[in-house]
Amino acid sequence: MKKIMAFIPLGLAFALAGAAAASDWTVDLKAVNGRVTYSHSQALALGKQSAYDGKVRMRGPGQARELIFNSLLNEPEEGLLRLDYQVELTGGHPARPPFQASGKVLLRPGKPVLAAEAGGWKLILELKGAAEGKYPRRGAGTLATSLKCGRKAYPANFVYLPDEQYTAVQYDAEGETVRKFMVGLLPNAPSLDGTFLLQYTLQLKEGGETQAEGQGELILAPGGAKRTAKAGDCVFSARALR
Repeated sequence: MKKIMAFIPLGLAFALAGAAAASDWTVDLKAVNGRVTYSHSQALALGKQSAYDGKVRMRGPGQARELIFNSLLNEPEEGLLRLDYQVELTGGHPARPPFQASGKVLLRPGKPVLAAEAGGWKLILELKGAAEGKYPRRGAGTLATSLKCGRKAYPANFVYLPDEQYTAVQYDAEGETVRKFMVGLLPNAPSLDGTFLLQYTLQLKEGGETQAEGQGELILAPGGAKRTAKAGDCVFSARALR
């Protein structure tokens, strides 16, 4: 059984690609939080890693930020294009990114996908390029998770593929107290009845205190009921949406 990957700095997660190939595709990224949108367009070549670290366009009232965006557009499989992504928006403190997400998603050219959500942030990815022929439609499910501690909830949702890993990291602050929330998910391949095992790891820290930490497994069914598990004094829940 796979183990969920450790949380590592995005700048170290992707090795830079070798000789550049012709860029046949572009992925448009939007990170939305309330009324502010941060956007970036990145050229891609099939099978080649692409990396960006720099300024990001901003629309709406908000704080100017920088973006780390690592991506890999895989060769088509049965006419479908899978994008491996790692995204980080910087904040006032470089070691405390307000939003970080990583995972893998199927993209159909010209069709935006809400790939990830966490802590009020939404990550939207859209693949663009000169494509020949038709690309098949394939419905992708969504993992909807939440860590609830008293009246506070920390949601993290991902459009997912079986046997792939998904992570989200979020920092915020209330006065002098810095809060850090991390979640890692690994949905296993489904069994004959459609159910699958979800492995998870999570951590919630406020200041120097750990409010919740642990790992576990839940059995989910697409379109089925929410499943829950204790995490210290908090409750972690997960549901597989169709």
